[in-house]
Amino acid sequence: MSDQIILKGIRSNCIIGINSDERERKQEIIINLLIFHDFSKLDDEIENTINYSSVYKFTKKFVENSEFYLIETLGNNLANKLIKEFKLNQIEIEIIKPSIFDDGETVSVKLTR
Repeated sequence: MSDQIILKGIRSNCIIGINSDERERKQEIIINLLIFHDFSKLDDEIENTINYSSVYKFTKKFVENSEFYLIETLGNNLANKLIKEFKLNQIEIEIIKPSIFDDGETVSVKLTR
């Protein structure tokens, strides 16, 4: 399936990391989502597609309320929740942790479910 809904740069804060200082305060996380969905039978009806506004709000709330040691675990749990909540067939998620290295340097994980 080649049709895609793309949400880039979703910013949220959560407790994430293995070091003691990372466990004390929320850190910014940036999420990019690539949702695969067939657009050929939409008939211009929102009910026939994935409501990206709802996905955005769900993602922000999930991350803000989460607490994980690994960004890999955050990504896996977010993917599973989005698939279940929005009945997705396939999703690609990139979780970016910008505060880990020097200014402007990041680490990220990308997963496909």
